[in-house]
Amino acid sequence: MSYNVKRETVEISIVIIASIIAVLVMIFIFPRQQGRYYDCGMAEWHPDIPNKVKEECRKIRTENFKENLQKPK
Repeated sequence: MSYNVKRETVEISIVIIASIIAVLVMIFIFPRQQGRYYDCGMAEWHPDIPNKVKEECRKIRTENFKENLQKPK
């Protein structure tokens, strides 16, 4: 009886350790997305957002506004 309990405990421990190693490998091997992301809701008033980003946000906002006007109500 105790042999079965020890064996199950070892198997569970191996599965847990393998899972932890797999997660760590995935974190370090898979590439992360590079770049900067800006919130267009803050683009007009936030001083740290560059002018190019502000212009792009304005362009996106006007396109979305035009699309919403064309949708039937």
